[in-house]
Amino acid sequence: MNAHTLVDLIQDVSIAVTAIGLIMGYLEYLRQGRQRRAEKYFELVREFGKYGEIIDLLRDDSPKLKKLKHSQREEFLGFYEDLALMLHSGLIQEHLAFYAFGYWLDKVWNSKHFWHDPKNKENTYWFLARQLQARLQSRRGKLMEFLKKHDRIESYPIVRRTFRF
Repeated sequence: MNAHTLVDLIQDVSIAVTAIGLIMGYLEYLRQGRQRRAEKYFELVREFGKYGEIIDLLRDDSPKLKKLKHSQREEFLGFYEDLALMLHSGLIQEHLAFYAFGYWLDKVWNSKHFWHDPKNKENTYWFLARQLQARLQSRRGKLMEFLKKHDRIESYPIVRRTFRF
């Protein structure tokens, strides 16, 4: 084997190793991104669990919602403001957010007792929550169609691929 052939072989091997390293690095980057989004989602679920009292009252739009402290209302709506920011930044996928938290946003938005002052709902302070509610309403049909279509065991692989982090 002459020196020129040896140099070509070394170059080819180093190019192949570099390409494999770049591909593996990119795949790891994607995996870590999914992992971070999943962690953020589970953090949201844990945080949402703190609002059990409000959720129980929202189930039937209890008049006791009027007795909530202003800070409790702000904290609950602040959760949805944070969710809206995460949706806009791509940290959480829209269909996953609406599936997990959309029902309660709809319940609070249409509650008579949570918003004892009707003007409060239209306050500019709740712009992101209002925008999120409008986004949910505009996509409700598509989400419900998806859930109805795939609410059977043979659809599990399709749904699993769709609800990715």
